Amino acid sequence: MNKLVVKNWAEISQGLGVGIGFINFYVLYYSWHISWGISFAIAFGLGYLASAFLENYVGDKLENTEAKELSDAVEEFEEK
Repeated sequence: MNKLVVKNWAEISQGLGVGIGFINFYVLYYSWHISWGISFAIAFGLGYLASAFLENYVGDKLENTEAKELSDAVEEFEEK
């Protein structure tokens, strides 16, 4: 499961960003009664920022973890 998450992290982060955007739109438009145009613009911006943050910050951490696992495997192989 971990390898599936690491390889498809870009798609997962984009999906989370879209989900955050929809939740923001719902809260702004239906709960706070802000016009749909303003709600959409704010929700789109926040969803995009969340997606970019998740892809860069968390993606880098996953890539570093994967690189460390790979280098550990190479070292183990060289010892044998």
